[in-house]
Amino acid sequence: MSAGEIELLPGERVLWAGEPVQRPFYVAADGVIAPAGLILAVAALWFLLAKQPSGGAMAGAVVVLVIGCYGAVGRSAVRYLALGRTTYAVTDSRIIARSGLFRQKERSSELAGLAEPVLKPGPSRTGTLSFAGPGTVTLMGIGESKRVRDLLVKAIEEAKSRQAPPEAA
Repeated sequence: MSAGEIELLPGERVLWAGEPVQRPFYVAADGVIAPAGLILAVAALWFLLAKQPSGGAMAGAVVVLVIGCYGAVGRSAVRYLALGRTTYAVTDSRIIARSGLFRQKERSSELAGLAEPVLKPGPSRTGTLSFAGPGTVTLMGIGESKRVRDLLVKAIEEAKSRQAPPEAA
């Protein structure tokens, strides 16, 4: 992502821009969701084949089968494909992520409202940077993640100091 591709706020400058260099198929949350989806899919498939339901029961079992398959592998596949079209930017006031399979959606988080980033290291100097709190942007599978984390720590401190009220003398 270059500065020309994103709409910068007045006076805002880009500190870092990049994209995922590693696209994990499974993440930690999938350790619960994928097995649960598999169990749902197997149960629905068993119900469809063993009981041979009709009408509403069949429709319900098919819905459960689709939900189970999505939980087992679909969710991970969609995330993997979307990461192939994801770009990130860190400016002096916010983090921006643009992602989506068919239509690119842009999300951003104000640096002054973020806690220190948490780095989950990946292979070959890659990693994922996340922040405490709901709705914050996560930088997944980025290269040179330690360098980006250090840059973010400094940018967050500077953003918070700009918003702090001046000390009384």
